[in-house]
Amino acid sequence: MLMSDPNEQRPKLRPLEAFPVADGTEPMFALRDPSGLAEQTLTVSEPAMFILMHFDGTNTLDEVADAFETRFGQPVGRESLGEMVAKLGAGLMLEGPEFDAHMRVMVTAYRDGRVRPACYGDALGTREEVSTLLAEMIPPSNGTSSPSRNVVGLIAPHLDYPRGWPCYGDAYGALHGRPVPRRVCVLGTNHFGQGTSVVATSKAFETPLGVTEVDHVFLKRVRDASGYDLCEHEFDHRREHSVELQVMCLQHVFGVDSFQIVPLLCHDPTGPAGTKPYDGRGVDLRHFADVLAAAMADDGEDTLLVAGADLSHVGSQFGDRFALDEAFLKSVERRDLDALGRLESSDADGFVKLLADAENPTRMCSAGCMFVVGRVLQGATPKMLRYHQAFTEEQQICVSCAAMTYVR
Repeated sequence: MLMSDPNEQRPKLRPLEAFPVADGTEPMFALRDPSGLAEQTLTVSEPAMFILMHFDGTNTLDEVADAFETRFGQPVGRESLGEMVAKLGAGLMLEGPEFDAHMRVMVTAYRDGRVRPACYGDALGTREEVSTLLAEMIPPSNGTSSPSRNVVGLIAPHLDYPRGWPCYGDAYGALHGRPVPRRVCVLGTNHFGQGTSVVATSKAFETPLGVTEVDHVFLKRVRDASGYDLCEHEFDHRREHSVELQVMCLQHVFGVDSFQIVPLLCHDPTGPAGTKPYDGRGVDLRHFADVLAAAMADDGEDTLLVAGADLSHVGSQFGDRFALDEAFLKSVERRDLDALGRLESSDADGFVKLLADAENPTRMCSAGCMFVVGRVLQGATPKMLRYHQAFTEEQQICVSCAAMTYVR
C-alpha cells in the first residue's frame, strides 16, 4: 500500500506476469498484466527486476535500497526508487489509489452497460471472417446427436482457437443435429478477477457474430437459492475469455438469437479449502452445483451445460525450468487422462480428490467448472472424444485440453 510519507511507502505490485526476453547481451525481463487492465508492457533490466520483486507490500523503500546494495554492491538512490513507484502507479501496475480509482471507473461503466463487450472476439476480424473461421473449425460432418440421446453437457477448451482447434471441432461438432436448447449455462475459469467463489454476470455477451442475451429469470433463481450475490464481482467477466470463446461457438452452431446464456465463472476446488472459497467469501462449489442441478430440474426446460476448460499448463511461461521432452509430455498426458477418467466414470468428487492429493502439479486450471458439470450431470453418460496437447516447441510451452460430451 502506498502511504503519504515516502519513507513509509511499502509498494505492492498487482498480480503480473514476468518473463525473460532477448535484448542484447544483458538479461532483460518483460512485465505485463495478464488481466489487461494495465495495457502497457514494461521491459526492465535484471537489477530493476530485483527491485520489483521486493515490491510485495512488506518492504519500505529504504529496505529495498538496502537489499539492492547488499546484492549488487552499489547504492540505488531513493529518488530513483520513488520515480519507479510513481511510474508503476501511473501505469496501473501497483496496488494503490491510482489503480483503485481506475477500477471504480471501469466497474461502474461495466455495470451501467447492457452488454459485456467482445474481448477476444474483436481480434478475430469481421463477422464474416469469424463465421468462416468457425465453419472451418466446426464442420457439420464432425458429429450428430439424435433427439433420443441429446447432448446435455460439453467440456471444450478455452485455449485460443488456433491451439485448441481439434478439441473445439469435436466438442461443438457433437451439437450438430441437437435441438436448440432453451438456455446454455456456460461455465468458465476466473483467471484474473477478484472474486474467490462463483461469479455470474447479468450482461448479454457481444461478439463479432452478434449479441446473445442472458436468461435473467433463471439466473435470479440460482442466485437466490445459492444464498450469495453471485454478481458481486461480475466485472471479472469483462476481461475473462473462457466464457466468450464458448459463446461464439454456440452462436455459430445454434444461431445468435435462438438461445439464452447463464455465464458463470468457477473457482478452483483443488486447494486446501477444497470446494469452499479459500477466503470463505462466497458459495461452496459443491453447494452451487447442487443448487444449479435443482434449478434445472425444477425449471424443466432444455438446458445445456458447457465447461470452457483447459487442462495442464507446463513450460517456461508457467515457471518450469526444464525441457519439455517427449517423456515428460507423455507423463503429463497420463496424468490428464487419469483425471479425465474420473469424470468418465461419473466420479466428480474423485476427479477433484485426485488433483488435490497431488497438489495439482501440472496446473490444471479449470477443475472447478469441470467438477460442476460432472456433479450436475451425474445421471448422464460422459464420453471423451479427444485429448490434445498444444505444444510450442520453440517457446517450450504446452497447454492440454479435451473434448467430452455428456448425453442422455
